[in-house]
Amino acid sequence: MAELSLIQAQRVVLLLAGASKGVTLYPEAHPAVAQPLREICTIVGEALREKPAVRLGILDGVLFLEHHLFFTPTASVDELVEILTAREVRAVTFQRGLAPSELTEFVTLLSRRDLRGEALAAELARRGCAHVTVELEDLRQEEAEEEFDATATYRQAITVVSTLFGDIESGRIPSTEMLRGIVDRVADLTIREPSTLLGLAMIKDYDNYTFFHSVNVGILAMALGAALDMKKEELRELGMAGFLHDVGKTRVAKKILNKPGKLSPAEFEEMKRHAEDGARIIGEIEGVNPRVAQAVLGHHIGFDRTGYPPWALDLSFERSCDIIAVADCYDAITTLRVYKPPLNPREAVEMIRGLGGTQLDPDLVETFTGMLGRYPVGTLVRLDTNEIAVVFRPSSQGGERPVVKVVKDGLGRVLPSPVVKDLAREEGVGIVAVMDPALAAIDVSRYLE
Repeated sequence: MAELSLIQAQRVVLLLAGASKGVTLYPEAHPAVAQPLREICTIVGEALREKPAVRLGILDGVLFLEHHLFFTPTASVDELVEILTAREVRAVTFQRGLAPSELTEFVTLLSRRDLRGEALAAELARRGCAHVTVELEDLRQEEAEEEFDATATYRQAITVVSTLFGDIESGRIPSTEMLRGIVDRVADLTIREPSTLLGLAMIKDYDNYTFFHSVNVGILAMALGAALDMKKEELRELGMAGFLHDVGKTRVAKKILNKPGKLSPAEFEEMKRHAEDGARIIGEIEGVNPRVAQAVLGHHIGFDRTGYPPWALDLSFERSCDIIAVADCYDAITTLRVYKPPLNPREAVEMIRGLGGTQLDPDLVETFTGMLGRYPVGTLVRLDTNEIAVVFRPSSQGGERPVVKVVKDGLGRVLPSPVVKDLAREEGVGIVAVMDPALAAIDVSRYLE
């Protein structure tokens, strides 16, 4: 499915704000109005070729376009929020088939101060704008439901973390308001349905490794914390530490961070400084508990205290450090990097077990691997029906019979839509082998949302 890039989303917001202002000063055919609207139609139209609708609106006071949230205020963002709020429009949806004339009508109506709410929606319909719809009702209930939409929450977390890292890399001390909000949502989901998040934490994006890895570590850490019966406030701190554990890498030279081969001793020494740099950065951010900075400082210390930074090896660290270390290790070894192939989840569990007592806390490893089960979420398996399936949820009844999505039938044909099977409830159907996704030509992550 085609997605608007961040640059495209920023461009649409800029153009829409400009056109909304321009239509109050010039005729609709004037280049100051017509040109931005044509470009918007081109950008949005490309996305609409692959998906039925593109949505723009305000969520918790923040402008969004699709999954992009605009946390950092700009003139165009502020102008668009002000216009939509004044017209009592909480969201607008552009649907497939959108015509430039419809977009022109919409912008023209937005410029009219006498039209708001239901009157605006009625006039839009009267003018035949069938592919532009506005949402006017109170969205508080909808937003409450979105808090428990795991996929939406995951994508918002990626956006929040990438924005925050970008602010820090640019030398700005970011606000943590949105970070705290998304951590709260993930904590609520972890308490309510942790198995859903385990699947999302197996989603990988190799071009945006740092952001996806950070969010995945936060999710895995909170899931482990929930398995240890930690309280919600403790889960929040774990999530914050997981999301921020690699923030110190914003201080590492890009040529080192993106080097495809093995680092030289000098380069590795610079890379190792990311833990203490991260703790220092977090210490400068207002409103973050000092325990988060401590967890970030110590996430490479190692259970046997053979890690780094060397000057901190004798410090006393709380268990959150060891929890982040387990989550960090698992996500790292199941992710493809230029310099190493990924392990499948089953292999990763065995490797994690082997590190218990040295690099990792053995008690945490036991809890973590028990939580994942014999066939962790994201494992590709062959059933005794010869079907190929992706493990989608841990077993609903414990044991070795998870919930799977069948993606290939018994003849090896890819199914147009995966079929969900709870093996604990399927008589005579079991797992006979673990498969290599690369050899089977299956992108496991696409079946985990």
